[in-house]
Amino acid sequence: MSHCRFRTSHGGALFCQDPPYLEGWCRFHFEAWQRGELNERGVINEKLSDQQRRREINFHGIALPTSTYRDGSS
Repeated sequence: MSHCRFRTSHGGALFCQDPPYLEGWCRFHFEAWQRGELNERGVINEKLSDQQRRREINFHGIALPTSTYRDGSS
């Protein structure tokens, strides 16, 4: 695999694009896993209540759109 095995919940199909470090995780997600913030399947631990940290883990390594969303109406 050429990318980290962490799958973000943003869209449900995006993987962290950082290169693998250990066990298929990038360094960032590996360290989160070591701290118990992720389980073996890569799901954020439900006991992690810090919403800012949950977002950091969830969105690390993915490119988010930088433009403003428009639904097509003027």
